Amino acid sequence: MKRLILGFNYWPRISNIKMWSKFEIEEIRRDFELMSQLGINTIRAFILDEDCADQQGNLKQDCKGKMERFLEEAEKHSIKVLLTLIVGHMSGKNWNIPWDSDNTIYDKIEQTKRFIEDVVNSFKRSNAIMGWVLTNEISLVKVPENDNVFFKWLKELYSYIKGIDDQHVVSVGDNVSPFSHNFLKPENVKGIVDYASPHIYLYDQDPIRHSFQYFMILEYDRSSGLPVILEEFGFPTSLYSEESHAKFIGLILRGALVYGADGALIWCFSDFPRESDEPYLWEPHELTFGVIRQDGSEKIAARVVKDFSSKIKNIELSSYKVHKRDSAILVPSWFYKDFQFVSEQNRRWDFAKVLNQAFTFARLSNIQVTFARENENLSNYKLLIIPSITRLLTSTWRKLLEVVENGSTIYFSTYTLTHLSATHLWEELFGVIPNNYAGSKGVRIPERIRLNNDIIDIGQSNLYTYSFKEKDAKVIGVDKDNNGVIFMAKRGKGNSILSTIPLELISSNNEIMNSRYVSLYNYLARVANIGQSFPPQDFGVEIQYLEGKEDSLIAVLNHTWEDKEYRLNVKVKEDIDLCQGVVKAKSGCLMRV
Repeated sequence: MKRLILGFNYWPRISNIKMWSKFEIEEIRRDFELMSQLGINTIRAFILDEDCADQQGNLKQDCKGKMERFLEEAEKHSIKVLLTLIVGHMSGKNWNIPWDSDNTIYDKIEQTKRFIEDVVNSFKRSNAIMGWVLTNEISLVKVPENDNVFFKWLKELYSYIKGIDDQHVVSVGDNVSPFSHNFLKPENVKGIVDYASPHIYLYDQDPIRHSFQYFMILEYDRSSGLPVILEEFGFPTSLYSEESHAKFIGLILRGALVYGADGALIWCFSDFPRESDEPYLWEPHELTFGVIRQDGSEKIAARVVKDFSSKIKNIELSSYKVHKRDSAILVPSWFYKDFQFVSEQNRRWDFAKVLNQAFTFARLSNIQVTFARENENLSNYKLLIIPSITRLLTSTWRKLLEVVENGSTIYFSTYTLTHLSATHLWEELFGVIPNNYAGSKGVRIPERIRLNNDIIDIGQSNLYTYSFKEKDAKVIGVDKDNNGVIFMAKRGKGNSILSTIPLELISSNNEIMNSRYVSLYNYLARVANIGQSFPPQDFGVEIQYLEGKEDSLIAVLNHTWEDKEYRLNVKVKEDIDLCQGVVKAKSGCLMRV
């Protein structure tokens, strides 16, 4: 039976990071018993190398014996273990790697192999082992000199583990996501890891956009072709209320399920009482990420995890699949590949926020959207969204013209970056002619526009954009002087829409989203004739689902901090969360329909 991987990142409550030097099997047994009561099935555990390896990279015999007992106890409690092999960084401290005292990491491959070989050979037959996690955020110990150094290191160690044990999954144990270093983006590690492993601790004053970031990352990673396990997520309750912490965890777990993730591991199992232990001595927030308190009692989040696990335990996930997305956000190649003199590469983090904003607008407009790369077959999508981008590959524009002529709709929002031209096909693709004075930055983005009959306030912006005259395009958006700022052209069987207002970029830099911006995406859905399996909901509420042969598993996800009513146009076979038409603040409602 295929089930969602559900669990925690684990250090024991009392001995914490020093579990191997202060090993207490009774403490671990009590923790595992509590985990079993909560209904989890997986933990990500860690080998602190300074306690378990010598200077040559050999596994110490006493530590090997402790690991055997640890894995035996996990098996007794039906808990699978993703075992992390190299812990150079953990919770705000870089720990000693005995065979690499100067932390150069990437030139110590042979010594690292010795330790890996000892551990993997020793425990690959354990029924408790689910897989091997190579590191914990090794990029915080040392950033490689260049991407190729990292790829060589990762590929060699991945292949080495697979040569010893090809029965278990292997991943890198670092943040594989669009918000990561370039060398950790999923497009670049595909083929040298078995799953994408996002570690997500993101902040946003807009509560809707904030939680959408988590699902955007899952969708982005999954669209690269990699399975996804949300390997770390959570917040400390010393900074946030236990109630909001619990609601957030419940929402993300339900979203991970219906967005097609293979699993989710909360950071972390418990709070830690030993305040003077490193690194908690200078990182006090690290003491309170748990769902279990320092005294062993349950936080509200523990009850949320238990409730979720009980409700999904009989769901056979192999009966469901992620449905085919009919729309995609186009990811430019420079976002994960290096090109000479491409200045946008210095702002990849900012552009990840733009991608998330486009994703958020699309989902709030009930558009089932994924991510596509320039080298893919783009004709698979009825709608292609190209948000606030100044550059694609030159050859991509001709592909986009063909896609439109064959019946798709493309939407492109842009702005100027000195004299850089986004495309040479303005007239051919969009039906407009540049109207910019030679040498100018362009024109200032207006503070207000009108899209059809909707007034959209943009606010003040320091950005400049292009000025165009329409040739055979239709003006669908104008500024206060009735100058065209959004255009639509009919090309073959499809439509191309050009916006000189980079709404996604502007909105990603605003504290709170302007709900009126969604009207443009609602318009895109109508033009592209996007199918709606479920009716649109109140602002901040989305419906996501997995398809089955006999029914669909859906979640109504409320990204706001207010209770919301929801509407369905289908018969509910099972109201799993017993919501009865109301989804509580920052929570989700699972059901079969």
